[in-house]
Amino acid sequence: MTNDEEDICGLCGLPGADKIPHPIRWPDEQSPGTTYVHAECEREECARASNLCKGEARRKFLAWC
Repeated sequence: MTNDEEDICGLCGLPGADKIPHPIRWPDEQSPGTTYVHAECEREECARASNLCKGEARRKFLAWC
């Protein structure tokens, strides 16, 4: 694997990924499946999944983490 392949973002598929993904994810948050992601892609995906998680599922998730 080359350095170019290693910096592919697991969320958008573009090169230049700059961070290791956070290990805790909201329910239905997309898992990147790669070693690195763009910080902005991770923020957007986290916000998307957070907005979808409501009610009892949200309370359980927040109590767990």
